Amino acid sequence: MNLSKIKKEIARDVIALGSPIFFLLVVARIFLLSNYAYLSQFIISGILFFPIAFFSKPNYYSGLGLVVLIFTTKYYGDLKFALFGAFIYLILLASLVYLKEDKIKILKGIFLGLISTGISYYAVNLFFN
Repeated sequence: MNLSKIKKEIARDVIALGSPIFFLLVVARIFLLSNYAYLSQFIISGILFFPIAFFSKPNYYSGLGLVVLIFTTKYYGDLKFALFGAFIYLILLASLVYLKEDKIKILKGIFLGLISTGISYYAVNLFFN
């Protein structure tokens, strides 16, 4: 295997951290914690993200990866984890660019991830606090 193929495989592996399947895997893991406020944040964020994404056509990986990053970082509340997660997310974004994904769609995904995360966080805080 040549170096170019290896780079593409690594880039695809990294962006899988923002895939809908990985998002569902994280939600399933959170369900096992019995932390319903935390679970609600993910579910509401997903409920907001997917229908809007259907119409706005963002990059799912950049959006869902950001949702997972923000909520897992908030849950762990650890600076080292936050830095590590942010670094991995930046690698995810670089991988999307390397794989020649549309930069406008990447930005739409980031924006939609921020919006769905913000609304979800606010809604859950209203309900659980």
